[in-house]
Amino acid sequence: MPNAIAKLTAPKPADIEMSQHGDEGERKKAADRIKVSIWHRDGHLFQYLSWVVARLANPNDILTPPHVRQADKGFDGFIIEFDDAQKRVQKVVLCEDKASQDPRRLVTKKGGVWDEIASICAGEREDEASSALTTLLKAVPGLSDEELEDAVDAIFWEKIRQFRVSIATGEDQRGTTDFAHLVAGFDDVALGALSSRIGGVLPFDDVRIGLHQLAQDVIAKLQSIGSATEGGDV
Repeated sequence: MPNAIAKLTAPKPADIEMSQHGDEGERKKAADRIKVSIWHRDGHLFQYLSWVVARLANPNDILTPPHVRQADKGFDGFIIEFDDAQKRVQKVVLCEDKASQDPRRLVTKKGGVWDEIASICAGEREDEASSALTTLLKAVPGLSDEELEDAVDAIFWEKIRQFRVSIATGEDQRGTTDFAHLVAGFDDVALGALSSRIGGVLPFDDVRIGLHQLAQDVIAKLQSIGSATEGGDV
């Protein structure tokens, strides 16, 4: 519980103190740490929110848990849908979650979302993806070694592979009618049927204020659960 609350707390009290009372160099370094800590907190929080949405929408699918560390790199998650017998993969969804005041830059920059997707499609990250999926699938009961291997290979089968890009941002990023321009070019990096590309946007009036408030609400809920547990009223 304390660890979860610490991850949701940004900026850190020590950095706020230093930004107000340190010398010029200390204040600048503290300000930089404050900015980065908020970015990481918001990205991590949105990744968990995206995971919850995916779990509610796909209760029978296999999902990778969110990254444990806030700044972990790589795809943010996989969603694997099996057939009714839980033996053959029907669909593999690779997820990218971004919370930003300037999401288009994160999508299109060198090493950004489009580059990540293009590298998967080109087979350049097979070892990384295979390792992550193997770890996930080993937890599926009754899956033989051969079935596990087939399931891992499925990520590179274009017919069943999908990409999901989820973005949290501010209303100031809305276009004339919607946010479609934020994922313009999706079909250039992820070829295939329209159904293989999933995009979604969670808009806030101000993304930083909105995610900060959400973090405070989650902290309050965790503290409430902790109090009830200590009192034996779970």
